Amino acid sequence: MDTSLASILSGLTNSLESAIPALPTSDSILPPANGITLLDAKNELFLSYLQTLALRNLAVIRNAKDGKTNAGDLDDQLVRDLVKHRVYLEKGVRPLEDRLKYQIDKVVRAAEDEARGVVQKAAVAKQSAAAASAASDDEENSDDDEGSDSEADSDDGLAFRPNPAALTRPSEATEPTSSKREEPSDGIYRPPRINATTMPTPLSPRREKGDRKPMRSNTIDEYVADELSGAPTAQPSIGSTITAGGRRDKSARERREEAERTAYEEANLVRLPKESKKERAKKGGNKRGGFGGEEWDLLGQGIGRIDRLTKKGERTGAGGVGGALERSRKRKVDDDGGRGGVDIGRDFERRKKRAMRRN
Repeated sequence: MDTSLASILSGLTNSLESAIPALPTSDSILPPANGITLLDAKNELFLSYLQTLALRNLAVIRNAKDGKTNAGDLDDQLVRDLVKHRVYLEKGVRPLEDRLKYQIDKVVRAAEDEARGVVQKAAVAKQSAAAASAASDDEENSDDDEGSDSEADSDDGLAFRPNPAALTRPSEATEPTSSKREEPSDGIYRPPRINATTMPTPLSPRREKGDRKPMRSNTIDEYVADELSGAPTAQPSIGSTITAGGRRDKSARERREEAERTAYEEANLVRLPKESKKERAKKGGNKRGGFGGEEWDLLGQGIGRIDRLTKKGERTGAGGVGGALERSRKRKVDDDGGRGGVDIGRDFERRKKRAMRRN
């Protein structure tokens, strides 16, 4: 009896020892130290939910078998646990999983790439070993007969296999220097190749016409924004926009530029220089500084143009050049030379004959 028990125990021990290597290791079961704990919590919640659901189904079957209609305390506790686990999954895990979707996908993709790389390395190593053995066999057979070697190569399917070494990137130490661009040694200079560039296309006539259009008037824009618009607008303080001794007000553009200038000075703790006379003249500030401001600018230009057209020239003699108004007239008021006395009647008769011929 003792001998049989000892043999049974020894056989059981040997069986357990042989089964231990087939068991999964703790590294594959336990969560990793730097892993995502949300996935582990999700699995635990799913497992607890399934266990509670199985117990609830078992309790329902037992109550139906015993003929009980009233649910006991155990059934109520199981229902509360089911609701609690469902709330954890719906309100806790799912929102967190949506927020961490990018990180989770990135980690899963990295793990898949690593596993795929291990499999590919094993396959490449196996192919390399098979290729090395096939090459050694070919070298041994080449000493016997060249004809038999050609037939063996044609029959062997590995003769047309791809080169596994070409799939791996060579290291910097083993990378050949011939990959760099080799310069010819004939001594002839060859300029480098430059990619062709497209020249800028000219503007279309319609676009050029649009560029030549007059600029928009700030006065009209301000009038439309203040008088015709019903939206509330922020108005500056009374008297803060008066300039040039009260002859005009600052426009919206000038107020905007002044606000930008003030904001820049306060942000950078610097004082920007004031505008010079040349800058003010370039902007046209002196021209718009008269009475009425920008509204009367075009009217003043028109008056100056009329004055230039009607102004007499410096030389107004017989051979001189007069003003544009004088040159536009057919004859002057005091210019009746050659048309006095009998000449007036002759001209009248000549014009009368021409009119009769036309009729």
